[in-house]
Amino acid sequence: MILFIDDEKRRMDSYVQDLVLSGHKVEFKSDVDSALEFFAENRTQIKLLILDIMMPTGKSFDETQTDYGLRTGIAFYHNIREQNPSLPIIIFTNVSDEKLAEKISRGSNVLFFQKDNFLPFELEKEVRKILNIE
Repeated sequence: MILFIDDEKRRMDSYVQDLVLSGHKVEFKSDVDSALEFFAENRTQIKLLILDIMMPTGKSFDETQTDYGLRTGIAFYHNIREQNPSLPIIIFTNVSDEKLAEKISRGSNVLFFQKDNFLPFELEKEVRKILNIE
């Protein structure tokens, strides 16, 4: 199962739909609170996390630790890494911070993709590679 977290559901619908039509089971969450709850309840079934960076903090994160929502996904990423260091994660964002992308990409089992550079079928192709699906 893929857990896809992004606060712009309508904008991500085509990505989710392409993943589903390609045979992936996808659970979409538009806020970090429900995503953390879902992760806690389903951690053994989740094989990949796709995560935006700029999202509302919800109740789970403090505004200062997320740069007032500009880095909520990074706080979420670190939270998940503590719970599951080997889970593959795709940071899928509009953020174009090269230093952040470089820092995140140095982590294990994590890729940093800018939304503007990926059409739905291209994201699905990357997901297939990550999950070793031929």
